[in-house]
Amino acid sequence: MIAWACALTLLLGAGTGAADEANHAPPPQSTRLTLPFDGIWGVIQGFDSGDTHTGYAAYALDFVPAQRKGTRAPPHGAPLEQFVCYGRPILAPADGTVVAAAGDARDWPGYHKGRDEGNFVIIQHAPGEYTEFRHLAAGSVRLNAGARVRRGEVIGRCGNSGNAKTPHLHIGFLSSAEPIVTRPMVFSGFEIAGADGAWHPGAAPLRKGDLVRPAPPESARPASPAAAPRRP
Repeated sequence: MIAWACALTLLLGAGTGAADEANHAPPPQSTRLTLPFDGIWGVIQGFDSGDTHTGYAAYALDFVPAQRKGTRAPPHGAPLEQFVCYGRPILAPADGTVVAAAGDARDWPGYHKGRDEGNFVIIQHAPGEYTEFRHLAAGSVRLNAGARVRRGEVIGRCGNSGNAKTPHLHIGFLSSAEPIVTRPMVFSGFEIAGADGAWHPGAAPLRKGDLVRPAPPESARPASPAAAPRRP
């Protein structure tokens, strides 16, 4: 049964919306992006959310691993290791070249919003197509500009650096890395939990509340829909 939920809600700031990007539509996405993690994760902040995903960051997504429904968030003062996201490996979603990275920032305590840039990695996959990963854990980023990465390679671990407030993964698909400008992104090779309680092939842009996982190999797929996980 699919009995998972996005456990944490981020209480962040606000800004301008994605409408400003409408007059500067980028060309169609050419890079095939796969999910940058293993297992079931949920979207806790989507495109043009009215929270922090506005203006230059309007087309970013925030993810946390899904937890069983009813799971309580760690209390204030809890060590970061009690947050389900903390320390999870983050994977390159496609082959590319690192154009910027930082890994020396600290992790802030849970529910504390830092003001520094935090730890991050930005990868160029094609002209005008980059992925950006923020809030990575202290000491987990060991890549430097110029490094080549392959799809599925670990590029860092989920942390609480920068202005994260609680551990989560922030990913943006960029048309420009300097200055940072996000653009809409579509992932491939994943499944999404449907309202019918089953897993379905994913294709459309993700939204807040979506639960997703990498698509299993064909040999591991259930023989019929009846064998698929279902929501109670």
